[in-house]
Amino acid sequence: MSSDDDISRECDCSQVVESGFVETPIRSLFERPQDWRGGEAHIYLFLGGLCWSRSCMAEQNSPEYPPALDLERELTRKERQIEYLQTELRRYHNLMEELKQGMRPIGTIEEVKGDMALVRLSGGQAFQVSIPPEIREKVSTEVDAVLSPTKGVIVDVIDRLRERSLLEYQVEKSPKVFYEDVVGLEKELLSLRQAVEWILDPQVRTRREQIIRDPRMLEEAGSILLFGPPGTGKTYMAKAIAGTIGQRGQETSFLKIESYEIVSKWLGESAKNVKEVFKLARESAPTVLFIDEADAIGRARMEATTDAGRDVQGMLNQILTELGEGFHVNRNVSVIFATNYPSVIDQALLDRIKRIIYVPPPRSMEEVKRLLDFYCSKVELDPAISNYGGGLTDEAFGDVWRTIRSRKQLYEASIPERGVTVREQYVVTPRDLKNIVQEAASEASFAGERWVTMDRMLPLFKSLLAEDRGSRIVS
Repeated sequence: MSSDDDISRECDCSQVVESGFVETPIRSLFERPQDWRGGEAHIYLFLGGLCWSRSCMAEQNSPEYPPALDLERELTRKERQIEYLQTELRRYHNLMEELKQGMRPIGTIEEVKGDMALVRLSGGQAFQVSIPPEIREKVSTEVDAVLSPTKGVIVDVIDRLRERSLLEYQVEKSPKVFYEDVVGLEKELLSLRQAVEWILDPQVRTRREQIIRDPRMLEEAGSILLFGPPGTGKTYMAKAIAGTIGQRGQETSFLKIESYEIVSKWLGESAKNVKEVFKLARESAPTVLFIDEADAIGRARMEATTDAGRDVQGMLNQILTELGEGFHVNRNVSVIFATNYPSVIDQALLDRIKRIIYVPPPRSMEEVKRLLDFYCSKVELDPAISNYGGGLTDEAFGDVWRTIRSRKQLYEASIPERGVTVREQYVVTPRDLKNIVQEAASEASFAGERWVTMDRMLPLFKSLLAEDRGSRIVS
């Protein structure tokens, strides 16, 4: 029996036209199965022996198809999943390619010239790299560069991340101390100004450049060493330099560093701190970098047999490197050292110092009176002991001088390498006088008095003579 006969016998459907073909309505192809209706127009589908009519499908118990809207939603969801997986695949593929090529280092852009740039990595290595045309406008010394693994080209730039150092809080912009505030040290201040002002003041620098024809001599500024007894005004002189130049319109920073702040118990950390100090001074330029207690970090080197000794030597070597005249030129940065014990300073550090200035205490009664009058003019003084200029009358100062003149202080210092020897005997220092006036004003205000009287100051001057002075709060 033929297949056509089988179809005709098994299926009584009258829609069988001829062998292997079934007639079905055209409209049924565009409607859902549950909406099929009989139609006048038909098409013929070759089914290979299967009948596609509604009645035959029902007789064969075939499952019904889901709605077309649900199918479309499912298809959309699957397409989105495919897009997401393709995106993740591309991301992981790019990550694998970067790992195969190696890590991309990040460095600081120090100089840009045309399509080339000088980039320094955190380890200190410097590379001259090329700049692609598409990022040339973004490259500057204000951003960091992302280099290719071969360190030959800049592939991207990023904003410079900069942590704020604790030392930055010690930077004082244009301090309110001026040359006229330095009393009794006119000669020493003039010597300091001659060595420092041309570094910080653009006008003085311009005049100097007109005189010195060889540019190689312009930046050999060196540094200055101030030495003398404690409290004679070394810090005040350095601060007056920054304040006066700032008063002229050139904002100048004053950065004071105590040498003991640099010294660390961790090996290698002291040298790193020195580097950070000088880096901060250059970033804040023009800057007066005042390093107090220089004997703590510049002590003469000896054979190091311990880690601590080697760390001290490494710290001093870093200072010498920062003061060098080669790669580390401190343009617009004046370095001033101060110490009470210059004889222990290392010879190599003394060679970097261009000028040594001794800051003496007041030597005579007239100098002491001039200083005391200066500080007394800053407070409300009892009219009974005040002269017209705001200082003490001769009679009142006579009482003070008779009280303190028997006090003897001795200071000795020497720098054999420079042929300097000092032996000085003195009575008081400017710091002593300032502290006494300040404390007398504090006690008067606490007692509710209108001004500072001699009864407040004389006991304080007498306390300078006491071998065992009681505890006093000095403002």
